[in-house]
Amino acid sequence: MSFLRPEAAAGLRRWSESIVALCLSLLGLYWALTSFGLLRWLGWVILALGVVWVFLSVRRARFARGMGGAGIVEVDEGRVSYFGPRVGGSLAIPMLVTVRLKRDAGGDLAWFLLAQETTPLNIPVNAEGSDALYDVFAALPGLDMQAMLRALNDPPSDDVLIWHSDMRRLH
Repeated sequence: MSFLRPEAAAGLRRWSESIVALCLSLLGLYWALTSFGLLRWLGWVILALGVVWVFLSVRRARFARGMGGAGIVEVDEGRVSYFGPRVGGSLAIPMLVTVRLKRDAGGDLAWFLLAQETTPLNIPVNAEGSDALYDVFAALPGLDMQAMLRALNDPPSDDVLIWHSDMRRLH
């Protein structure tokens, strides 16, 4: 038996990393302002690391869309794999050419990933494990994370080009 509504528990899970990072930052601030010597300097270091962690964890929490979408996403060994109920596939992250946010036939949001010489992947934003795509997208050179989060939080009716790279030549 849970004392929290399922929606509240899901919200706490989504923001739990940010809450822990904020608590660590507050501990560092407390030590920095009330202690002496080595513990004071350690407090300033913990505060600085905690602030960076808060910033990154808030971005990650804003990216997460929950679960309940069709399929499972797995990111492993430089590959993104999607196992859907009807279709699926895998692509190499270094060969990624285009990332789009688009609406599928049912009106739900999906990531459209296109890589060289592979079948494109249409991954629902709320598929199981899709939060791992945040790290994939963060590693793409030149991708504007703020623009991506804005498009995800306030999606337009048209497809949105999130990132594009020139095709790479093999020879």
